[in-house]
Amino acid sequence: MSLNREQRIEMLRQAARARHQAATRRAEEGLRQLTRKGEPVTFRSVARAGNVSLDFLYREDQLRARIQRLRDQQNHRQRSHTQPDRATADGSNVVTTLTIKLRHARQENEELRRQLAVAHGELLVLRRATRASAPAIRDDSPVTDPSVTC
Repeated sequence: MSLNREQRIEMLRQAARARHQAATRRAEEGLRQLTRKGEPVTFRSVARAGNVSLDFLYREDQLRARIQRLRDQQNHRQRSHTQPDRATADGSNVVTTLTIKLRHARQENEELRRQLAVAHGELLVLRRATRASAPAIRDDSPVTDPSVTC
């Protein structure tokens, strides 16, 4: 039984619709999982959870609108939780202050580590340059100058 051209085209259309519906269901299920677990809702997290592409999520107007709405709601909740209310006890202000100080200390630590890595690199370059310009020392000759190290 051979199919004519229109029948083959219709079969391809049905298969494409079925793939699209399956991808939509997977994306919606991924979205439900993220909200149920309280995880951040982003396009990437929904794509990962639903095993769909980012392009698919951005092309689907309804899914895109839901993701944006949920993401905005989560961001609003986070902002309201991180901004201390004047009516809160002093303890929460202390926690907020210490959290900010800790964040600054971590940033300073990272900057110092970066500077240390640069200094190590410069030291290595200087050592190599010194070795290349120094006369060769024979292994059997004793080192008489205590300031010279190998």
